[in-house]
Amino acid sequence: MKDYLLFMDVSGDIARSYVEEGKIALIPMEFVIDGEIHLYTDDDKGMDPVTFYEYVKQKLPMSTTQLSPSKWAEFAEPYLQNGQSVLCLCLSSGLSNSYNSAVTAAEELNAKYPDAKFLPVDSLRATGISGLIAERMIENKEKGLSIEENAADLNEFRHKTHACAYVDDLDSLKRGGRISKTVAFFGGLMDIKPLIQFNADGTLSMWGKQRGYKKSIANMIEYYLKQTDTSQKHTVYITHANDENYANELAAKIREVNPNADVKIRILSPIIGVHLGPSAMVLGFVGK
Repeated sequence: MKDYLLFMDVSGDIARSYVEEGKIALIPMEFVIDGEIHLYTDDDKGMDPVTFYEYVKQKLPMSTTQLSPSKWAEFAEPYLQNGQSVLCLCLSSGLSNSYNSAVTAAEELNAKYPDAKFLPVDSLRATGISGLIAERMIENKEKGLSIEENAADLNEFRHKTHACAYVDDLDSLKRGGRISKTVAFFGGLMDIKPLIQFNADGTLSMWGKQRGYKKSIANMIEYYLKQTDTSQKHTVYITHANDENYANELAAKIREVNPNADVKIRILSPIIGVHLGPSAMVLGFVGK
């Protein structure tokens, strides 16, 4: 098997140990706060997420940017020039055009460098759910799967992953176009908390709504139990918008209903946090 490198863009929140051990590398992405462009690298080279969520609380205008074909080419070409192939997990095409840009860049680069390959994979997911898929990607490589076999497996495995999210700030969803201004206004008055899930095509939809934090967390646990097999050991990712207390409470409840769960907690990438707002929390896991 020809060796290859593994990458993922920073919208996917994998446990830092995998990066520190050199099993996967992350591709930085940019976001905009009040007209100023910032870089997120998931290390100390860009804005750290704790600082980012302080800006979120101020409710400043925010948006994200996609990785263009030229940015993808700039990233991948040095490896292909050295004869190294690259398998890269990308943010859901249902949320961003970055994956489509990667495909455009791959077509040009693979024609230019026939002895190596740049192969992007659409995660159809984001944040910790992408982290789960990235873990699978690492395991596949360690088992000896070729780059093509690995990509094919990920294209199947991604549909076995599930996620539900609790969103505290309706204004963030309104800015992202997920709900209307009217719904945001009246929902805020009534303390309504939207519950969000990933669809099969990688887009997001509301699967429920609840009044208050406690009931929302109970609904997330109910969603988890319906979708997974608690008799099997599996990894659960909880990503949070710089609110470890909420995350630890959810983790405790997950461990209570499923002692087999390996729960991993980490802060939510600003690339996704821009759209979910403060106190948001995402639960990602493998389904039945």
